[in-house]
Amino acid sequence: MFQLIAADIFNFALAVSALVAVFNGMIHGYTGFGGALIIIPVLTFFFGPIEAIAIVGLVTMFGAVLLARKTVHHVKWREIVPICIGIAAFTPLGAWYLYHIDADFVRRLMGGFILVFAFVLLSGWNYRGKRGLFSSSFVGSIAGSVNGLTGVGGPPLGLYFLSSPYSVEVQRANIVFCIAVLTVSMVIASAVGGAYAIDVIARALLLVPIYMSGVWLGSYFFKLAPKDYFRKVALVILIITGLCTLIF
Repeated sequence: MFQLIAADIFNFALAVSALVAVFNGMIHGYTGFGGALIIIPVLTFFFGPIEAIAIVGLVTMFGAVLLARKTVHHVKWREIVPICIGIAAFTPLGAWYLYHIDADFVRRLMGGFILVFAFVLLSGWNYRGKRGLFSSSFVGSIAGSVNGLTGVGGPPLGLYFLSSPYSVEVQRANIVFCIAVLTVSMVIASAVGGAYAIDVIARALLLVPIYMSGVWLGSYFFKLAPKDYFRKVALVILIITGLCTLIF
């Protein structure tokens, strides 16, 4: 039986997932978000959305928490607390729909969400409205709902924080902390939904150190690369991933 389980885990799908994990970890470490934007669509192709979201939740949670600890001194708490509450409250709602609708529809929805936010960024549009309790709570509820349903709840947060008047360091810190809450909420929702079978946990644990090495590299590059690369990198990631998810 052990040989059957091992053969089911150590295969081509895991090898591809490992390659994507290190690259996606670099993206997460550099931009503060995007930890699920590429790897979830890839894993969905091999395992389906429920298992993919469960695996990526565990894999990205460690990197997200590590980054949050390193950037917490830059966080604007007044802005992110309502967002985090919205994320925690609405992720279970999105997860409920994940378990009750067609898997292929969920995958297409992933690509659609990613592309919408990518082209909003490409247009140069920035949110210029009032940044208060209502706007932050609304963004948190949208991010949580999308997170629970597709596992890619980061784009609404990225768009909202990249439109803020704060420095790049503060923008990134706010994104990083909210992404940590996003991933923890994703893991809890997956656990409640019964997604963590032995093979799912095994795949996730094998990918964690690979992903973490990418996070470390991305954080290192953030210190070296010009700050104006921050928005450009985030934009390119969103467009490519959204297109790939819709096409393949």
